[in-house]
Amino acid sequence: MTLKNILSACLGVWFLLTPWMFAFTNESNAFWLCVILGGLQVICSLLALGKSGRNVWQNWVCFFIGAVFIVIPNLFHWGLLAFFLFVALGFLTMLLNYSNLYAE
Repeated sequence: MTLKNILSACLGVWFLLTPWMFAFTNESNAFWLCVILGGLQVICSLLALGKSGRNVWQNWVCFFIGAVFIVIPNLFHWGLLAFFLFVALGFLTMLLNYSNLYAE
């Protein structure tokens, strides 16, 4: 559980830093979406450390943030590398948090 939440927090940090890595800081909607949702994922993942089960709301929040990160590249029409990384890492975020939700 703890390792999965730490990995989810690391993915949140990555999503938080992507506006600078892919140089789309001039697109204000995409910039703020990544900064706010990435920061929220980091916070919720750290709050969920050591917890598992369907009643842990922090894992649910991170699960749905992963789903949003899958959709984001379709909204802003980014390049192939950014598209692939957002979809793959958004899906990985969903898988990590799903495995925390249904650990048994």
